[in-house]
Amino acid sequence: MVGRCSIYRDEYSEACAIQNQLLRFRVRHGVCADFAAHLFRHCQQTGVFARIALQTTSIAHLGGSRFERLSLPWPETESEQRVIAEVLSDVDGLIGAFDKLIAKKRAIKQAAMQQLLTGKTRLPGFSGKWETKRIEEFTDCTAGGTPSTHISEYWGGTIRWMNSGELNLKVVYDVEGRITELGLRESSTKMIPCRCVLIGLAGQGKTRGTVAMNNVELCTNQSIAAVFPNESFIPEYLYYNLDTRYDELRSMSTGDGGRGGLNLRIIRAIEVPFPPAAEQTAIAAVLSDMDAEIEALERRRDKAKSIKQGMMQQLLTGRIRLVKPQAPAVSIGTDTKASKPHSWAFNEAVVISTLTKHFGKEEFPLGRKGYTKLSYLLHRHAERQAEGYLKKAAGPYNPKTKYGGPERIALESGYIRDHKRGPYTGLIAADNIAEAEGYFEKWYGKNTIQWLEQFRFKKNDDLELLTTVDMAAEELRKTGKTVHVVGVKSVISSHPEWKAKLDREVFSDNNIVKAIETSRRLFGEESGYE
Repeated sequence: MVGRCSIYRDEYSEACAIQNQLLRFRVRHGVCADFAAHLFRHCQQTGVFARIALQTTSIAHLGGSRFERLSLPWPETESEQRVIAEVLSDVDGLIGAFDKLIAKKRAIKQAAMQQLLTGKTRLPGFSGKWETKRIEEFTDCTAGGTPSTHISEYWGGTIRWMNSGELNLKVVYDVEGRITELGLRESSTKMIPCRCVLIGLAGQGKTRGTVAMNNVELCTNQSIAAVFPNESFIPEYLYYNLDTRYDELRSMSTGDGGRGGLNLRIIRAIEVPFPPAAEQTAIAAVLSDMDAEIEALERRRDKAKSIKQGMMQQLLTGRIRLVKPQAPAVSIGTDTKASKPHSWAFNEAVVISTLTKHFGKEEFPLGRKGYTKLSYLLHRHAERQAEGYLKKAAGPYNPKTKYGGPERIALESGYIRDHKRGPYTGLIAADNIAEAEGYFEKWYGKNTIQWLEQFRFKKNDDLELLTTVDMAAEELRKTGKTVHVVGVKSVISSHPEWKAKLDREVFSDNNIVKAIETSRRLFGEESGYE
């Protein structure tokens, strides 16, 4: 708290008094109050105030006399002070806009979870009554353990060991703890596969009842339950379902008034609304896309905060001088029509339509498998990432293109139409396709479709190989692993719907090596390859 500051701007009509634990800084003529506020905040953040605060009974106290004697860099003219303050205030406004937008997106996601995960709202194309199943009816769970901390040979190895505090990571790609093979053998902890739903059984504060999912193999301590994945359900759906039930999970705890801990018996008995697997997949895809959008906004906000820190270091010390107002150093999107002219669903409708125009003919209409793989490659080329794609039997697949609205929008807008010719069914261009092409050219440029021409005569198997290998390579890079044929095969074999691919000739070691090289050439991902 020492050094925190704010500006009183006559918010109250009557006179106000202040506590003796507060200092009042009243600006003189030629001093900009907003500049002073930014400078004082910088002093607090960099420890200037903390270093001069007097420690008495463990309470830091700045003191008026110490504050008065403090020497700080200060522009001579009020106009320069004001310019600096305006620039920093602009960035504060941008960061605040991010915070509001993130809060709004979280609220939207929370509402969507309450509706979709209970069956109150159904995604297009789904109907029928849901079952209710206990977790033990469709899978099993286990808890981990902790190797003895008194035996150094158990620790510092290469095996990931997760503690319950790391449940707050939510989606786990790595953890801090490492144990040895000996520590694994000589303790009750055990390796668990990727895509387990993790639940805090006990722990300090809010840990108990917290839900996460591991995207890497690891072992856990005894305060974490791992619900195993299998082919009878979609783990991501279960993760989202339990994540909305935090208070309910805590109330299930053993002990007086639910203040004890959860255990495996309680976890196995939890009842879960259980739609068909296809609907589970679609629901998880919608919520995952919302998470990705929120995470992207958080990264942009954090980048803006980092930029502001650098600006303060330069502007408030005089290293960089401003003689007139500058344009804001950071810009962000806001949830308005001006800055966000089209939704994700409409964007994908345009992508599907343009791909259909160029790759679908009346003799050979473009099938869903075809446009899914082409759209994956398009997004990787244009945006460096392909969000929302899941590991499905036919390769990367985004169920939201069918169930989330894009395909329906394209059909209803007259951009494409269903077509059947002999044994071939799929999509072909419709009367209003020129409108979709106009949008596509505006958003992606003229050269993107030309780039996709290299795949025109590729078979579906070849596209499946390339997109599958690229998606696996991306997963390896994100977890800091080297991209090579063994690593790619490990990713493929770890997923139930992908494992069978390795039995097919098209997924031979030689073909995977070629696909890795093609992926590197197409997308310029030089780091992480062996």
